[in-house]
Amino acid sequence: MQIIGSTFKAEFSLQINNFIHLVHTHTGDDFIKSVPNVPLIALYALDKSTKEKMELLPAKGEPATKDGYQIVTYKTFGGRKVEVILHLKAKEDRMLIWAEITNEETEIDIVEVLCPHISGIYLGESYEDDAIIYPHHAGERTLNPIKEYGTEKNLGFWRAGSEPYGDIFRREINYCGLASMSWMYYYDAQNGLYIGSHDARYPVTGIIAESGTEKTPYMGLGFRKHHRIRQGETYHTGEYCIAVSEKDWHYGAQLYREYIVPQLDLDHTPAFLEEEYALNQCYNFKRTGVVENKFKDIPKLFDEGKSWGVRHMFLASWNRTGFDSYYPEYYPDMELGSAMEFRRGLEYVRNNGGFSTLYINARIFDLKSDFHKLVGENMALRDAKGNMLYETYGPESFTVSCPSDKLWRDYLIDTAEFAMKAYGCDGIYLDQLASAEPFACYCEEHSHENIGEFNNGYVYVLKELLRRLKEYNPNAYLMTENCGDIYGSYTWGNLTWNGADYDEHYNVFKYTFPEFVQVNMVNPRGWEEDEQKKYTWFFRDMQRTILLGNVLWMGITTRLTPNAGEYHIYAKEALSFRKNIQPYLHHAQFKDDLWIDSIAEGCDATCWELEDGKLMILCGNADLTEKGSATVKLPKACTKQTIYDLSWAAQENNLATGQVTINLENQRLLCVIFE
Repeated sequence: MQIIGSTFKAEFSLQINNFIHLVHTHTGDDFIKSVPNVPLIALYALDKSTKEKMELLPAKGEPATKDGYQIVTYKTFGGRKVEVILHLKAKEDRMLIWAEITNEETEIDIVEVLCPHISGIYLGESYEDDAIIYPHHAGERTLNPIKEYGTEKNLGFWRAGSEPYGDIFRREINYCGLASMSWMYYYDAQNGLYIGSHDARYPVTGIIAESGTEKTPYMGLGFRKHHRIRQGETYHTGEYCIAVSEKDWHYGAQLYREYIVPQLDLDHTPAFLEEEYALNQCYNFKRTGVVENKFKDIPKLFDEGKSWGVRHMFLASWNRTGFDSYYPEYYPDMELGSAMEFRRGLEYVRNNGGFSTLYINARIFDLKSDFHKLVGENMALRDAKGNMLYETYGPESFTVSCPSDKLWRDYLIDTAEFAMKAYGCDGIYLDQLASAEPFACYCEEHSHENIGEFNNGYVYVLKELLRRLKEYNPNAYLMTENCGDIYGSYTWGNLTWNGADYDEHYNVFKYTFPEFVQVNMVNPRGWEEDEQKKYTWFFRDMQRTILLGNVLWMGITTRLTPNAGEYHIYAKEALSFRKNIQPYLHHAQFKDDLWIDSIAEGCDATCWELEDGKLMILCGNADLTEKGSATVKLPKACTKQTIYDLSWAAQENNLATGQVTINLENQRLLCVIFE
């Protein structure tokens, strides 16, 4: 069977039930370099009596043509009476894929659909120059994933690492949370391959990227959708999209936006937040049983931030027994002071030109709580065998609460609403909501209709909570930890944290959703034992945040005090630089690296088109690399160049060419405006 689009020619084999050729007709490259050993679609069933899962593979399909496109009908899967009609349709440079699944079995439910699962792929003559964009948090870009996914770095990478799976390495993270979007892009200098799940029902969806080894080099890409299909039910998988082009990953971001932006309810940000560029992060009340500050110290902590020009005070560790303990009992800890004393502290912030955000965890229930047995177990998310899911943070262990069940969903909303009304904060931060992984919930007693509604539960939480808060305070706002495309509609800020040293590329989420505000951690990395690495990463984290126009998350009263020496000095300088570029960023269009022709290793730059038509390049040399420079090809004629250094001293030059070299030697940060 052939499926032919404007840029590709695909051949589907009925013998192996997958594509054996995917030829980019503009370059002549067949992306499929080895015959796949997996089907395009596989099902996973749950035995009703044993609660064990089993994989069901398709029998040979029956081909047909319908309305000008191809369909394949499978009468059985794994010998079971499960019918699947697979649809394959070409549309310009894209192939659209969807399936209809009917379960006629009495003893099993279908609970997972793995589709489309393409495999045997690398691009061009060598896989070594291939790169993958993977939507872990704000995005990753990995060069040569066939080599890198099997390395110790990726195998040991906490929640989002590779796992050995037979003779391959598989990364699978669930959307929407640990995976911020449901698309991937695999590309080299001549070829681009997009794959996306375009399903506006937003079920829990595994984003799968797998690699062979350098001995058997290939990549596999796919999606696992979690949905229970009972006897007699028919399920439509929603649409998947594969696209072939000569373009880099930015084209993938554009394709994904084309699908999802019409589904989003954008722009709930109060006007006063549009000019904010930093916040004073105060986790220094009570941690691990130690009191660092009390509620009576809130005015002092706020004033320290205000002396830096930062009026946003973010408060965590204020609740009973402190940070990461006794959640979800969000009441002011008595050892820190009274509830009224807490409120008076936040009133001081507002009365002195500031505003405050309170931390609440949106996911977990402490096993130590007196209410865990009575309430927490009823709220807990359950796996297929009825077991609760557990997570441990520091010395404490928790169960994961189910946001698609009315009990936890409504309790969380009420708790956050009460915090604002009782204590007088301006915004609520919902920790883990867009960061930790969503899971299917099999609890029959919960109010959700199906197992994969986790994401929709949190969408409801955000939408309903924001509505209630704005009734009380029209300038109320929400923040979440990390990024989720369907959640960002309802938040002002997404706290994108700097974690382990992996292939972070925050540009991916920034370019895909420039309207969403990222807040980036810039404190010296407290977990880094190597002082030189800590020092190096501090300047890199600061540079990345500023070049992306993101908000600085600063521990002004903790990690960046005068005792921090050079960290303190540079943090103030960088904050001042960030303040000075804020007026330019207002309504500017983020172009990522579009006009950067070349740049020295160790340097970085971003491109912006300003509201008045001027062009701006933000660039930096965080490591003070020798001979640092960037060459820019301007997209339109400019006659004047103004360069602002870290101290905001200006240097003006006349231009006579569309190509400009920016000298970054000994310059940690520069802002260059072209007129």
